[in-house]
Order: sequence, then structure tokens, then C-alpha cells
Amino acid sequence: MEGFSDNVQYYGLIVSRLLGLLYVAPILSTQTVTTRLRVTLALLLAFILFPATANYLPELPCSTVGYGLAILGQLFIGGIIGFMVLIIFTSFQVIGEILSLQMGISFSEVLDPQSNVSIPLLGTLKNTIGILLFLAVPFQMDGLYLPAYLHMIRAVGFSFQAVPQFLSTDQIAVGVIAYLDHAFKIMFITAIKVGVPMVGILFISSLTLGLLGRAAPQMNLISMGIPINIIVGLIVLATLIPVIVPLMGDVFHQLYSFMGEMFEVWPGSGS
Repeated sequence: MEGFSDNVQYYGLIVSRLLGLLYVAPILSTQTVTTRLRVTLALLLAFILFPATANYLPELPCSTVGYGLAILGQLFIGGIIGFMVLIIFTSFQVIGEILSLQMGISFSEVLDPQSNVSIPLLGTLKNTIGILLFLAVPFQMDGLYLPAYLHMIRAVGFSFQAVPQFLSTDQIAVGVIAYLDHAFKIMFITAIKVGVPMVGILFISSLTLGLLGRAAPQMNLISMGIPINIIVGLIVLATLIPVIVPLMGDVFHQLYSFMGEMFEVWPGSGS
């Protein structure tokens, strides 16, 4: 009976880490996904991961308070994994907002179900492309050719081996903050890579219109500037989609490589 009780407590720790992931990671963290669905999914995933991860979990605390703190630590680690994936989607959304501003359609906004706020149309488009890449487009990682969401679940399983528990405040000072800072750098670099071609062309378009307006004021290019920028932006977007989409897909590969590196050197991971 004691062995059964220990297994249930280990199972609870695995469920806690998965819940931390599901409450922060994109798509499943939206208000349209109910708490019941998240808990059910966490229970099912924990059932699948339990045989491979339970042996890596630390010795169970003797007290109820200690077990509660262990659960909070698991929630935190799962939340960190989900937050790093969320950063990538935020970078897609940011570049979409910048492009909307450059094209003059930033006033055209739609409700984003993930953040529950209104974002410009191109931000929604980039976010939707990111979701499709996340769910449907596989890439190779550690010899496995899987979509990004399955690699995310694999990352959670690997995290139990690399970081079985949250040990001390040193992990925040040395590990988490430093790597989250690097993750934000990845976000901005991604936004620059995806957006620079369009931003550059739209800047040239605006500069050309400004020079023409100075050279021929009677043409009244001010009223024509916004429609021309929108048309140019849409043409450039349609032309560059085959280039932009692979760049967005490569970001997920970079993210999971970076995540594995973080777990390997995380303080207290035992590496």
C-alpha cells in the first residue's frame, strides 16, 4: 500500500509540471480552453510519461507542506517551458504589428483569443501561421521528425531527467533569469529576420512617395500614400511568404535546442 501511495504522489508531481506548461503555453492557455480540459489532458499526458520519468523524481518530502512546495516547484518549471514557447508566438505577433503600422492598417484590429486583446490584422496572420507551424509542420530534432507541439511534450519529459525538482533561489538568479533573457533576445532576432525584408521595402515605398510629394505637390500624394503602401505591402507579403514561413519554422528548432542547453546547465540539474 505504501508503494501505491508513493506512486500516486509521484504522479501528482508529474501532473503539476504538465499543468504549469498547459496554463502558460500557447493555444491551450487561451480562455476558450476550459480548466477541465487542461486537467484531463495533464492527467493523460502524465499517465504516458510516468513510466519514463518517475525514476528521475527526487525522494518524496515527509510532510504535507514539503509536498506542497514540491508541487509549486513543478508548476514553476512547467510554466518556464510554456513561457519560452509563448515568447516565440509573441515575436510573430510583434512583427505583425510593426508591419501593420508600416502599411497603415494598424487601425484594423481583431480579437486575439490567446491574449484576449485586440491586435492588428497582420499580427493575427503571423500568429495563425505560427500556430499552423506549431501543430502541423514537423522538423527533425534528436533524430525524431515530429511537429513542434510533440517536441514540446518531449521537452517536458526530458526536463524530469535534467531538472527533477526546483532546488533553490540560486536557480532563479543564475539559471532562469539568464536563459529567459537569452530567450527574449531570440524573440527580437526572430522578429527582425521575419520583418526586415518587408519593413525595408515599405520604407523605400514611403520614402519614394515623400520625394514625389516634394517634387510634385500638385499630385496630392498624401491621400494616395496609404492605399499605395497597403497595395505594396500585400504584394510584398504574398511574394515573401515562401521565405518567411521557413524562417518562422526554424525558430522552433532553435528554441528546443536552446531549451535542451538550458536544462543541461541549469543549476542543481545534476549534470
